[in-house]
Amino acid sequence: MLKSKSSVTAGFACLLVLCTSVYASSLSVQAVGLANVVVTSVYWGTNPLTPLNAHPGDVNVQLSIVLSNVGDDVARNVNATLFLGSPLIYSYYDREAKYSASASSVSKVAGDIGAGLSFTLAFTMSVDSNAKEGIYQYNLQLSYRTPRELQQVDRRTTVEVPIWREELRIQSTLTTPTKIYPGSKQVQVKVGVVNSGKGTAKDLQLRMEMNAPFKASSSGSDKYFLGNLPAGQMSEVDFIVDVDENAKFGRYSVVLGTESGSKLNSIGEVPLYLNEKVKFNLVSVAPTSLQAGDSGMLIRVELKNGGSVKAESVRVQLRVGNFFSGTLTDFLGTMLAGETKVAFFTVDVDAKAQVAEYNFDLRIDWTQDSSALDDTLKLSMNVQPPGPPTTLIAFGIIILIAAAAYVVIRRRRMRALQTSTTK
Repeated sequence: MLKSKSSVTAGFACLLVLCTSVYASSLSVQAVGLANVVVTSVYWGTNPLTPLNAHPGDVNVQLSIVLSNVGDDVARNVNATLFLGSPLIYSYYDREAKYSASASSVSKVAGDIGAGLSFTLAFTMSVDSNAKEGIYQYNLQLSYRTPRELQQVDRRTTVEVPIWREELRIQSTLTTPTKIYPGSKQVQVKVGVVNSGKGTAKDLQLRMEMNAPFKASSSGSDKYFLGNLPAGQMSEVDFIVDVDENAKFGRYSVVLGTESGSKLNSIGEVPLYLNEKVKFNLVSVAPTSLQAGDSGMLIRVELKNGGSVKAESVRVQLRVGNFFSGTLTDFLGTMLAGETKVAFFTVDVDAKAQVAEYNFDLRIDWTQDSSALDDTLKLSMNVQPPGPPTTLIAFGIIILIAAAAYVVIRRRRMRALQTSTTK
């Protein structure tokens, strides 16, 4: 009896093992030939190797969702429906025409996806301008058929969509030359701009807002198109500026911002320091009048260093017109603050010079704190009609002297004759 029970128990165990094996084999057979579509990547842009960032206020940005068939058979008629929510908006522009979806979801057709293959869904989206930074989650409904008896598979998954802002800051400022002064021209202002945010700054058009005493050296030299600046990266931008001649020395700042239409969104202020520049004052000029045909006329120009710093290697040059020539340069050496010196020029005037007032430039070059500087003052000269020739004047004087001598001698002779007659 006991033997009989043992035999029954052993037989039941064998039957259980056999059934389990058959069931496992059945599951294994069913697993063969199934498609399995999953989301393997979500990124902004069109290139997964260089993905973009979406920013609050962006329009016409592509959200790419990659579907991959990780099964071992083809997935038939794959469809995907993305359920939208704030801050994403399904609206875009094509040739100035606006397209948008009134529904809260957007569907895309991927078609058939073979085993081991992928398909990228492209959604052209806009981002609400008031969106906050972060990673947003959206539902994606996947629908497809398997080859075995064309069974319908419906699966809902979650996709994560990042939205980041850029954060631009001014990191450094450098000018060439290092020291700038009132009247400096073609000054290169190099500004280091860094993106310390998490999102790429796109299509950056930077502009430096010029206020007195600064102005753009040429049209467009106050603007710089930087393009894209990825998060965490720094780039240097260059601007070319002029400084007003009458500017006061001291610390200034100009605003640097991103240009959007006519609006300037400030990034920060660029500090600029103007060093004191020697100011020369024209004290006196003598003579102030010349005659056409004059030769070797000595002109005396008195200058004063009206600043509070010294000027070294001072050179003064009188720049004249076509009717003038001569020795027109003089060297004054070092001029201390408040010191006065005189420059001398020897000028010849063409006999054909018209009677008029002529304006001349007095250019002054000097060295200050190892910087070569210059300034230009204005002075004027009156040209008078030519006087009598010198030879005629001398001849006339000789005649007058001879005539006077003749009169004196004649008078003496007359007196002597009268005296002798009287005796």
